[in-house]
Amino acid sequence: MLTTTLLLAQLTLAGSPPPQASPQPPPPAATPAPAPAKAVLDIYDWDDESFMAQAKQDLEVLQRNANGLRGLQEQIRKNLSLYNHKQDIPYSPEQKHTLLTTWAAFFDYFASTEVIRQRYWDFVKVPSLTQPKKHGWGFLLTHGALTTILAHGLTYAELTHGRKQLEVLLDEPSPSYGVPGRAFAQFKEKVIHVSTATQLMTGDTYREQLRAVLRKSGALEFKLGPWVLQEMKANSKVARGKLLKRGPSFFTTAARDIVMDSATRAIFPVQKSVAEWMGDTRVRRSGRPLISREQVLEVLERMEPGDIIVARQNWFLSNIGLPGFWPHAELYVGTPELLASYLDKDAQVQAWLATLPGQPKTLAEHLARHHPAKWARYTGKDEHGDPIRIIEAISEGVSFTGPEHGMRVDYMGVMRPRLSKKEKAQAIVRAFEYQGRPYDFNFDFFSDSTLVCTELVYKSYAPSQEQKMKGLKIALVDVAGRRTLPANEIVKLFDQEYGKPDRQLDFVAFLDGREDQEGAVEGDASTFRQSYQRMKWDIAQK
Repeated sequence: MLTTTLLLAQLTLAGSPPPQASPQPPPPAATPAPAPAKAVLDIYDWDDESFMAQAKQDLEVLQRNANGLRGLQEQIRKNLSLYNHKQDIPYSPEQKHTLLTTWAAFFDYFASTEVIRQRYWDFVKVPSLTQPKKHGWGFLLTHGALTTILAHGLTYAELTHGRKQLEVLLDEPSPSYGVPGRAFAQFKEKVIHVSTATQLMTGDTYREQLRAVLRKSGALEFKLGPWVLQEMKANSKVARGKLLKRGPSFFTTAARDIVMDSATRAIFPVQKSVAEWMGDTRVRRSGRPLISREQVLEVLERMEPGDIIVARQNWFLSNIGLPGFWPHAELYVGTPELLASYLDKDAQVQAWLATLPGQPKTLAEHLARHHPAKWARYTGKDEHGDPIRIIEAISEGVSFTGPEHGMRVDYMGVMRPRLSKKEKAQAIVRAFEYQGRPYDFNFDFFSDSTLVCTELVYKSYAPSQEQKMKGLKIALVDVAGRRTLPANEIVKLFDQEYGKPDRQLDFVAFLDGREDQEGAVEGDASTFRQSYQRMKWDIAQK
């Protein structure tokens, strides 16, 4: 019992950097904070059912992050020459792009995993005898996240260590990649710190003592329970090896950098106080997005089938590994009634339908005949009792969703392709064909078997000479060695083409979230045009 108590005390103290390494939180005027009248609601104050639902969801996110980081490390190995580049020879623009997109993707995974680590940090305050479920799951998540961060963080730090040109490049602000200035310095502070290393060693020891509690908590029976324990061991082995091999030089350099960077502006993934604010905000308005239902219903009045939606939910870390403020894109289809009234009477749509097998008279007839099961789902209702209106690729796969899921978010922009109704009908048919396919966590745009959200929009509107479809010309970008399309690039395209006669997209609506007001305001085209330049992880979004 005494040993366990000491270990718990060490574990708590180990994760707290010494005073000189931890800048004080900025004053309320500089960093938004919860309203004083509202008490912080810790995740361990939740009822057991809510806690377990969140814990299982976070464990799934942790697994995806771990797999994503492994894929990213594989991409790094393919570009290893960039990290062995002679530091007195400047990088080319192409080389800089590869390095920066790799770092941005890495930082994204790191930030997402750090949120999980800090969310469950206070498990040590939860009695293991009376609350084994929360204590055990809390340990698994916070230590599983820590070992993931350290294994991949130390591996990445080893590549960059002592390479001045590379470190300067990575430490500069890169708004277009969604990375703030000095993020690399803060990253080093987190992974190359004596207290973090101590926490690793203490947590590994405690893991062996906690097996009875873990069994009692039911964690080992959950499908990812054994996985996270194995992941801890594997990641800890890698991290310990890096620390033993390069630890002294790492810590010497880190200590000097930490002193120099102690006044750096806080970005939430690496400052505990800000991450706590984030967690409280997320918990306090759980199930209450910034955009209201009334605002969604008003925007729906302006929308047409074929519109493209971009969406963002603060603190929901979708599309981790892709840079930019906007993480998600959707295809708006509308209700079956709207689909019919908007498309079926169009002469070009009628001429196109006449070329299809069976010569259907309406688009509904074609979809119901060729996709009967999908049409049945589309013509039903969502879990909120609303008509289906959207096709989007989410973690569950390419899905039919209603406005509560697809549009009640924290930020939303709507753009309209400047295409004929026939081409919009063709895009909707393509989207129906993709519906039901799994989500693509590897963001592989060259595979049709799985799709990411922007891939659904991209492929639905892809130009085709065979189908006589002009479509949308949206260039893929290189992100950490992968050809892909962040949703941010669609908004960037809208901005670059805005006002030009040959522009491809028109503005429909923009609902701009306001965390401090716990609501959203109507934004204009000018504000929407610049939204893609916002920092992805900066909590001081205006």
